[in-house]
Formats: sequence, C-alpha cells, structure tokens
Amino acid sequence: MGNAINKALIENYLKENNMCKTKFCKVCKISPATLNKILSGNLNFSITALFKIAKMLKIYVYQLFL
Repeated sequence: MGNAINKALIENYLKENNMCKTKFCKVCKISPATLNKILSGNLNFSITALFKIAKMLKIYVYQLFL
C-alpha cells in the first residue's frame, strides 16, 4: 500500500518547473516533512495536503492515486 500515491506526478512537476522541494512546499503551504512522507510512501499525513498538491499541479485529487 506504500505506493498508493503517484509520486511521479510530483517529481515530474518539480523537474519540469525547475523547482526545489522547499519552494514547492512553500507555494503549496505544506511542510517539507509532509512532502517527504508522501514521496517516501508513508501514508501518515493529512488529506488536505493532497488537495493543496493537486491544486498546485492543476489536477484532481483522485489523479494523485495509483
């Protein structure tokens, strides 16, 4: 279940927009710890973080799931 989040979407966004994780977190208004949990497969984070990330990526929340 650790691969439930499609982290490739986030990683590709960072790469395509030449954005570091710290700036991404500031713009999304999430903590770097939360982003690290999501990218590492740890599912212990708030669902609102996914809504914030989805808004940043301009996608629906369901698209973040595999």
